[in-house]
Amino acid sequence: MSTQPPAVPPQPVAATSQTYICPKCGGKMNFDAASGMLNCPFCGHSMPVPTTTDAVKEHDLLRTLQDDSGKAHGYGTNVKAINCKSCGATVNVPPNVTSTQCPFCGSNQVIEQKPDPKLIQPESVVPFGVDEATAHRKFRDWLGQGWFHPNDLKALGGGQKLRGVYLPFWTFDAHAESSWQAESGDYYYETEWVTVTRDGKQVREQLQVQKVRSYWTSGHHSGEYDDVLVYATRSINVKILQKIYPYDTQKLLTYKPDFLAGWSAEAYQIPLAEAWPLGRDILYSHERSACDSLVPGDTHRNLSVSTDLSQLTYKHVLLPVWVASYRYNNKTFQFMINGQTGKVQGEKPISAI
Repeated sequence: MSTQPPAVPPQPVAATSQTYICPKCGGKMNFDAASGMLNCPFCGHSMPVPTTTDAVKEHDLLRTLQDDSGKAHGYGTNVKAINCKSCGATVNVPPNVTSTQCPFCGSNQVIEQKPDPKLIQPESVVPFGVDEATAHRKFRDWLGQGWFHPNDLKALGGGQKLRGVYLPFWTFDAHAESSWQAESGDYYYETEWVTVTRDGKQVREQLQVQKVRSYWTSGHHSGEYDDVLVYATRSINVKILQKIYPYDTQKLLTYKPDFLAGWSAEAYQIPLAEAWPLGRDILYSHERSACDSLVPGDTHRNLSVSTDLSQLTYKHVLLPVWVASYRYNNKTFQFMINGQTGKVQGEKPISAI
């Protein structure tokens, strides 16, 4: 985890084309999820994505919240922005795409607009590791699993078009120092006479009754947090999205426009200033859970935690997701696959029977 801001802030990058041309046939090459290489769809020639020795950078959070003029903007390549009038998503697609559907809701009500030049450029990316054929197989297998679902669901929904999209996220790093105080309790037992019912009759018996001896305790906890993930999209069901976590952010690569070749990328809808309170709440929640586990005694109540956060850094990252919106009996259901791990989650109709 980086604890210092970069010595020299990155400079804005012009939106120049980074298209790779096949050296054999002259066709435009796309990033292939199955091989992790650039692939020519015309002649099949493959080549590695040009590598870089640059490390994935963390950036000072508080400095950027005050002034982001030193940040790189855009995607570093020519893209075309498609805005969905149905769900509000803005998806950046390759410039040669002439018509499209919204990958999140399936709507055809999309219009082209100019990409927002003020968007902060992604810092890093997890490339797609699940190809389209594997995603379709996982989708169909998932449709056929589980109880209480219509028998024809797999047949009717399995032909739905899946779309691979890089979704925007923010990650936050922090050092936490927390002080806690709680009312701890130790169990002890006393013998008491109580009235109980035996064979329909009330009788007096001696029983061991649990009591609690309370006392106040306090302590301290230090925590290091790396890549706390906060979604930056409003276009999809975030409850489903969070169920396909986790992503292995240790495999983040320095962002290169080549990874977007042939793929779509959603522009973030939740800016950094709005995402940070969400990330801060996650950090506070982790610290509270950690302090809760430190409280001595058999039980406790009235836990109070005070947390100070420092060494705050962030990244803007793109993570791969396969998405589909399929219709069954005139209702729309959403489905997602983690494009790194293949984890599947989504919505299914319940059989009326």
